[in-house]
Amino acid sequence: MTAGLCRHRLVVEADAHPNLMLRLLEPFAIHDVQPTRIRLDGPADGKIDPAHLGTMRAEIAFVAGPDIAERLWARIDVMVPVRTSHLVSSASGEIAA
Repeated sequence: MTAGLCRHRLVVEADAHPNLMLRLLEPFAIHDVQPTRIRLDGPADGKIDPAHLGTMRAEIAFVAGPDIAERLWARIDVMVPVRTSHLVSSASGEIAA
């Protein structure tokens, strides 16, 4: 087992923007955390109108210690395009390496 590592899922709803994924993934690169799964749901019609951005929903799964997970969430939650975000962590505690 790798001590202190848990599975997490960060769910973000943000204004649809061409640079959204880059902005959301940058904190992961800075903290040397590799997402294990990424899902992005954009506008249903697939179009992004700069005058009426609409929303996108991103789910990013990753493995990290609780302190790093909280730090990632805190950085993403204050980003300008982010409307809401929440962090869901595994209840099972540690995971196998």
